[in-house]
Amino acid sequence: MNNEVSFNNFLQSDLNKEQLKAVTIPSGAILVIAGAGSGKTRIITSRIANLIINESADPKTIVALTFTNKAAEEMKNRVTNFLNRKTDIPFVGTFHSFCLSLLRSNPSISPFAQFSILDEDDKSSLLKKILKKYNLEKQVSVAQLKSHISNLKNSQLSADDIKATPPMFQELYNEYEKEKNNIHCLDFDDLLLTILNIFHSNQEFKAKFQNKVKHILIDEYQDTNVIQHNLLKYMSLTNDKEVALTSICAVGDEDQSIYSWRGAVVENMLKFQDDFSPIVKVKIEQNYRTVEPILNAANKLISNNKIRNEKNLWSTKKAKNRILVLINKSDYQESDNITSTIKKFKENNPQKTLAILYRTHFQSRIIEEALINNKIPYQIIGGVQFYQRKEIKDLIAYLRLVVNPYDKVSFFRTINCPARGLGEQFENLAMEEWNNNPFFDFKELLQYILNNTSQPQKKAEAISHFLEIFKELKPKGKTSEIINDILEETDFYNHLRTAYETEDSMDKIDNVKELCRAIENFESKAQSAIQVYSLEDEAHNEINNTLEHFLAEIALIEEKASKQNQDENRIKMMTLHAAKGLEFDAILITGLEEGLFPSARSLYTGESLEEERRLFYVGMTRAKEWLILSWAKQRNTFGQISDQIESRFLGEIPETFLTKLNSYKETFYSTESHIKDFFEGKEISDKSNIFIQTLKTEYKSTYKKETKIFPSKVTSIWQTNQLVSHSSFGVGVVKKVEKKDSENFTLTVQFKNGEKKVLSSFLKKI
Repeated sequence: MNNEVSFNNFLQSDLNKEQLKAVTIPSGAILVIAGAGSGKTRIITSRIANLIINESADPKTIVALTFTNKAAEEMKNRVTNFLNRKTDIPFVGTFHSFCLSLLRSNPSISPFAQFSILDEDDKSSLLKKILKKYNLEKQVSVAQLKSHISNLKNSQLSADDIKATPPMFQELYNEYEKEKNNIHCLDFDDLLLTILNIFHSNQEFKAKFQNKVKHILIDEYQDTNVIQHNLLKYMSLTNDKEVALTSICAVGDEDQSIYSWRGAVVENMLKFQDDFSPIVKVKIEQNYRTVEPILNAANKLISNNKIRNEKNLWSTKKAKNRILVLINKSDYQESDNITSTIKKFKENNPQKTLAILYRTHFQSRIIEEALINNKIPYQIIGGVQFYQRKEIKDLIAYLRLVVNPYDKVSFFRTINCPARGLGEQFENLAMEEWNNNPFFDFKELLQYILNNTSQPQKKAEAISHFLEIFKELKPKGKTSEIINDILEETDFYNHLRTAYETEDSMDKIDNVKELCRAIENFESKAQSAIQVYSLEDEAHNEINNTLEHFLAEIALIEEKASKQNQDENRIKMMTLHAAKGLEFDAILITGLEEGLFPSARSLYTGESLEEERRLFYVGMTRAKEWLILSWAKQRNTFGQISDQIESRFLGEIPETFLTKLNSYKETFYSTESHIKDFFEGKEISDKSNIFIQTLKTEYKSTYKKETKIFPSKVTSIWQTNQLVSHSSFGVGVVKKVEKKDSENFTLTVQFKNGEKKVLSSFLKKI
């Protein structure tokens, strides 16, 4: 059977009606709205093959653009499988690689006869030199400046817009551009901007391009930014705004647009319809991944968004009772129930896959510890285990140095973190002097250096301040007090804010706050243990609640995790963003509470809230067979116990689609039994009364432990994470509730412009 016949048999047998339509439309502007699990990559690669095999298009006239090298490689492989070996392969690659190839293959249009590309490390080094030149190293971090410059470029701001930015950033921006020109270099943002400007100013080049390239295809169009959308217009349209190519095809799904923080513009899917009019719109609504009940719930959820092309996903995979909602008393009970869910899932489905998804990285810590204690192997995708994250390891190095002042590894990790101007030269000196005086601890070493070597004043002051940090810190001290002293003395939170770009710094700050919470939980458990053992072992009690004991506990957790996580069939853990493009038999989404998911930062604008809803939609549609949604009525968030409100997203899914399990009302074993029923497809009935008497002891001990960790609170009509409005400050989120008198409360509210204390009488609920 020849290649053409084989491919056409594939078209007729393997594509549904709408997929076939999207693949075989020969010309014009085509917008393919391809829902989750509908086969976007299959459509775009089949369309490329159809243009070559059935429309006789020269492969050299076809350009296919996507966003990652991995996606481009997969597309190339699929196209190659459709074509015979002698057929050329069209250009398939990222926007950046295509623009680079245009510059390399058309030297006459390049700003330099020869040029280099600055990678991210090169860019950071150049910006660091510029900040040093202007003596602004302490005021502006490399990460902040890098982010600022990239945002200016990707937003395609005019010269006037750039002039409106703060004068300091204008000067740094101009210096960066000047330095790049002097060394004949372009950064990744320049690749797109340079080609865009060439299309705008060089009509001859534009005409030659449009005469050669006849078909452009773009995958994941919902992820395009302002520059990419405008670049596509210049490549495809005449000066009269008519399509100059034989065909242009954009494939995407605005319901899966979750990267606005990278510059993605969800409205580009809607703009395509106007900018390339007239268009043919094709909706691909059949989902091949997910069972129908989960799709029905996802459809209802996403219908609440306004910025979208309406569609309704459907599946031939029929099923019942596939969405379980776990309602937990506390986040600790939630983590226990997550492990119970995994155990019951694996009992019935040992070869099937399950992933735990969460909104932000700090949420992983408590779940990781529960998995380790229950000997459940896991792997974090797109991140690292909690205690292996840099900011956590940095702080633990400080704690270790308190316990063991001879710890060279911890010393060299902390001495310049945060940066103190004690660079490589000082570290080499310290190592040399330590080798000469092996019995010194780090305090004696630094004092020796101060007394016996000539140090510039700034370095001497930095050394003295480092020593001051540890002056009052004792190994037998209370860990929570020690960590707070270290955070304050090092100004660690500010270090994270200035050393990293906004999104990264906020994640890292959340991780540090979660470490503080882990310490407080450790102390709470240790105190409970003291009450149990105090009559027998006073010496043991003293040791049990110290910094030494906390570090030993972390070491044990790390060792257990290292041994357990060799299993190939590990449970996968990741943020919802990292889950995009993946699929699993079962998905467990945790922390579905107002202020957590949707995040507190998203509650100020409708656009941000819609993106949070799209993120939840993406998480739901990763599931093939089962979906478990979990939330807790109380959560210890960064040291404060708060009453939580169920995420509005849960309320947007009709009750008839959900099986709810109020596990805080039941015994541990009753909850496990219900979870088992869920995975076996049985109706969940109320069995809790059977277990209460027989398991009274276990239940009481669990309840006692939890009430120890979660003390009772004064509840009121005002709750944390509640959305409120103020006549002057606007919309805000309640962070703390305090009783003032019999009628009034004092509320700490996070408004867009900062945190304020406000009397409840001045606020309205939203």
